[in-house]
Amino acid sequence: MIRPIVPGVAKKQSHDRRNCETRASDRTLDGWNLSLLSDEILEWAGVGVTILDPAGNVLYYNRWAEENLDREPEYLGHDVRGRHRRPITNPRFDAMLALFGKGRTEPVRYVARPYGKTTILVTVSPIIDAGRIAGYSQIVLLKDEVQELCRRFDESGRKSFEQEMLGHVT
Repeated sequence: MIRPIVPGVAKKQSHDRRNCETRASDRTLDGWNLSLLSDEILEWAGVGVTILDPAGNVLYYNRWAEENLDREPEYLGHDVRGRHRRPITNPRFDAMLALFGKGRTEPVRYVARPYGKTTILVTVSPIIDAGRIAGYSQIVLLKDEVQELCRRFDESGRKSFEQEMLGHVT
């Protein structure tokens, strides 16, 4: 599979991953191999994770995505565009991938209601390896869950929120 090269641009932000000065291994404790647990980290992240190849084919989705989103085993290896329900979604998706192809490395964040009633918060990021787009990650949160957590925090304050979330830890 040929992956497009991300065009080089002068580093403008610390978030510009094309010119990142450190790699994940530089931010990992010596002797701890992140890749050994990466599958389990993705599976139990507590958010929806879907991985696409550069063409938009579904390579992976985690348990959360299976339980909360429209993800089925038959989607694997197929273009995600074939699963979008609204006609406007595919041109928007293509425009987003074009932004990444032109060099954008910052994630794209948006709110969607793909299933009619469930509103989701979505972050799509390019997966860049050796200066090339290796694929895309899509991280999804349920808007109602995020709003409920914020409401509880706002109402109870940090200390009582932590006690409610953690219980009476001894």
